[in-house]
Amino acid sequence: MPLITENTRKKADKCKECAIMRVRNIDKSSVLKEMGKALDMYDEASMAMEAVMRVSCNSCPNVDDFVKVYGMKPYEYFIVEKRK
Repeated sequence: MPLITENTRKKADKCKECAIMRVRNIDKSSVLKEMGKALDMYDEASMAMEAVMRVSCNSCPNVDDFVKVYGMKPYEYFIVEKRK
């Protein structure tokens, strides 16, 4: 088990406040969901959003500290329910 210092914990907590995670939560908003369903593009937009989020998380300098503390990547930890 890796050593988890106060500095490591602070860097890992930055992932919880990340703008990409906030944008991901907007994706669950009913307004965007209804607009996407009306345009019949909600699934494609959600898949693109998921890809952007994974790329940004993998290139983030804090992701290694997040994995040390929580044992998984941020996009795995902050899972969004499966879309129908």
